[in-house]
Amino acid sequence: MRIRVIYHLAFWGFFTFLFYQQNQGANALEYLKWLTVLGISAIIVYVNLYILFPNYFFRKRYLIYSLFLILLIGLGAFSLRLIFNTGHSTFATTFFQHGINLFFFIIITSSFKFFREYKRKQALLILAENEQLKMELSLLKSQVNPHFLFNTLNNLYGLIIQNQNIKASEITLRLSDLMRYILKSSKETKVNLQDEIKFIEDYLTIEKIRLTNNVEIKFEFSGIDKDVLIAPLLFNPMVENAFKHGLQNISLDNYAHFFLSIQGNEVFFEVENSIGRKTDKQTNSGTGLINLRKRLQLIYPQKHQLEINKTETNFKAILYVEL
Repeated sequence: MRIRVIYHLAFWGFFTFLFYQQNQGANALEYLKWLTVLGISAIIVYVNLYILFPNYFFRKRYLIYSLFLILLIGLGAFSLRLIFNTGHSTFATTFFQHGINLFFFIIITSSFKFFREYKRKQALLILAENEQLKMELSLLKSQVNPHFLFNTLNNLYGLIIQNQNIKASEITLRLSDLMRYILKSSKETKVNLQDEIKFIEDYLTIEKIRLTNNVEIKFEFSGIDKDVLIAPLLFNPMVENAFKHGLQNISLDNYAHFFLSIQGNEVFFEVENSIGRKTDKQTNSGTGLINLRKRLQLIYPQKHQLEINKTETNFKAILYVEL
């Protein structure tokens, strides 16, 4: 508020300074007349800014606003004509001149008002967009976690009904670690990459138990020699996709290879898996990769690239993320 008052005083002081520069020999009476002009102009300006603008213009009642503005300028010009009736000009001429001067002040101050209102709305828009991004990210996370939990519990159920209690107990232990990490990471915007690696290893352990030794599952990583922060569960949709849409039919040729590395300030994650014969239950794509693209666009805009190459027997996805 104090800053705004200073700006307003500086604005009117600027025109007073211009009057002084152009009329250095003016006497006290002429300065009094100028201050009177400035005072009436200020009344016209502030009535426009703080009464007409909020009540009519910003509410899109443009016709009423225009009528009131014309009336306001007319009253101001008429007042100035009565105060400074020199008798050298006709009433219409001096009335028109005062009206033009007042309209000049209206144009300048209205421009400042428009600019300030534009900046305020831009700030509100950015705030709203940030809140929307947070809501969208939260929604995308909530879509990833239940999907993974459903698949894992389904695997656990299959082992239990097959009386494979040792494998079921190991999956239960791994699942406990995974769910603990999911609950912890859901509250964070960034997590340590080492924790993400541990999460993937636990996930793959569960899949190895479920798929037996007929499927070759490998996970290699390199360059992880420093603490790196990254969005949580960023790689999980790619891992999950390899097993959900790739390794549905167990055979000797089935495989899933995962590779993670850091080069400079970029993280590379590569997934390559075989694609078995399609069944009626299989679909060409899942929501996991769709959600991943949305999350990448929200978290790493212009700083990521997701490449997908698919053949009849092979699926390969490579993710580049600039930290």
